[in-house]
Amino acid sequence: MMSTHEMFPSSHHAGSHYRGRAVVTIHGRDIEVDVELKGRREPIDGVFRWFGRISENTALIEMVGDAPRIRVRIRTLHSARDAWIGDLDPWNRLRVTGKSTPPFEVPTALSAEEKQ
Repeated sequence: MMSTHEMFPSSHHAGSHYRGRAVVTIHGRDIEVDVELKGRREPIDGVFRWFGRISENTALIEMVGDAPRIRVRIRTLHSARDAWIGDLDPWNRLRVTGKSTPPFEVPTALSAEEKQ
């Protein structure tokens, strides 16, 4: 059977580093969510920044309320990291942003360009 990436090579999910279940800890409460995350090392400052969206989750949206950004903890099977959530989009997805080590596995080998 073909994977989603083989069937739809131009899919907007093709660049994602992690798609799946996660737990958001907000105000001491754990809420299970679905996330789509990706990240990149910024060439100027060298910091790894990661970002994405949390699928619609009524309980989480109610806890965020009107706040533009709230500090949370995102936990996947890989690890847990602090992040910011907010910025509700028209599809009721919350934006998540973080920097440094992400809560998903990333390749650690340097590319040929980075070695030079």
